[in-house]
Amino acid sequence: MWTRVRQALRGGRGRRGDGGPVDSTAWNPTGWWWCLDHERVENPPDAPGHRRLGPYESAEQAANWRSRLDDRNEQWDEDDRRWAGER
Repeated sequence: MWTRVRQALRGGRGRRGDGGPVDSTAWNPTGWWWCLDHERVENPPDAPGHRRLGPYESAEQAANWRSRLDDRNEQWDEDDRRWAGER
C-alpha cells in the first residue's frame, strides 16, 4: 500500500491536474470527487468540502454526476406527482 501512496505523491498514476484521463485503478482511500472549482474528477480532492461532490465509487461515476442528479430529480418529481394525485 505505501508503494502506491509514495507513487501518487511523486505524481505517478492518478496524478491530479495533468489534464489526461483519470486512472480509476489509482490508490483511492476516500473515493472519487467531482470538483466544482476545477470541473474535473479528483482523487484525493483538491477543494474544500463545500466545493466538491462525492465521494463516488469510481472516477466514471464522479465524471457522470450530472446525469445521476438529473435521473434522481426526475424520479422525485414523478414521486411528487403521484403523491399529489393520491391525496
